Amino acid sequence: MRTPPQLPDSNSINSFRLHLIILIAGVAFVFVGGFAVYRYIYGPLVVALIDTLIVLAGAAIAFYAWRTGNVEHAGAAMAVVFAIAAIAVTAWIGVSGAVWIYTVILFVFYLAPPALGLGVILFSIAAIVVLHLGSARSVFDSSEQMASFMASATAMTAFSYYFAARNRMQNEQLLQLATRDPLTGLENRRRLEPELNVAVEAAKRHNRPYGLIIMDADNFKKINDAHGHAAGDAVLKALADTIASTTRLEDRAFRYGGDEFIIILPDVGPEGLETVSHKLVHAIESRGQSDAHGITVSIGAALLRSEDNKDSWNRRADQHMYRAKERGGNRCEID
Repeated sequence: MRTPPQLPDSNSINSFRLHLIILIAGVAFVFVGGFAVYRYIYGPLVVALIDTLIVLAGAAIAFYAWRTGNVEHAGAAMAVVFAIAAIAVTAWIGVSGAVWIYTVILFVFYLAPPALGLGVILFSIAAIVVLHLGSARSVFDSSEQMASFMASATAMTAFSYYFAARNRMQNEQLLQLATRDPLTGLENRRRLEPELNVAVEAAKRHNRPYGLIIMDADNFKKINDAHGHAAGDAVLKALADTIASTTRLEDRAFRYGGDEFIIILPDVGPEGLETVSHKLVHAIESRGQSDAHGITVSIGAALLRSEDNKDSWNRRADQHMYRAKERGGNRCEID
């Protein structure tokens, strides 16, 4: 089986988000850390402690994201921490702290989902206004200055939210286009390799059994040649539908290319893998007999072994698929 090209997918997007979290933590270390040092020397000490906590929290969240890969939770946590810190600093030093909300707006919409970011920022702006109106120490020098802050911060929030939401939607659409086969709706070969890696790691860490099925249509070229590509496309859609109706919800099916399909089956043993393979062969044969094309498939299947990597696992299933073809097709061969 050929290795699919390394093209952008959800892993590359997560990698970008991780680098962004680390970059923002680094920016906080340099600039907020610099202010912390200054305030330890000249005061106020409470704000120096808040700045220190911001730096430490940013570093801890970045480390968590790097170790776990959970960039969604890490980004949301960092956004909330920075927003709360901006409110706290404003409570102590007034308008000099409030101006940091503009930087926080940029960070929050890069770090958190747009809806969460919008809520966090609007809460922060409202909290700063409440501090001004309800505290003995006013945040702003005048009502005009407060109104200017509210208008400018709200406008920046609105535009940042719009662009963040639009960017997120476009990224999701691009990811869908990059990882879904438009004809069958199944995931494509770009998604296959990372999912094979996930299965191998899950098996090693959690002793979770996995099976792999490689399925290839028999004599598919003859259908295309005799009936045209529209008929061939209809057959491929029918194969995908049969896979979906025959396998479980937790099984992952991929169109690898042409008339070849691959299925990853978690939590399956030898009997289960053999049962599913036979069911697929018989279901597709039955469906093929009901139309004019009579499509059948050859299947090779293999359980993941402790010594396997994704390539050796895939190779064994692929070899058994070719063995099924050599024996006449319309059958399955189990490793």
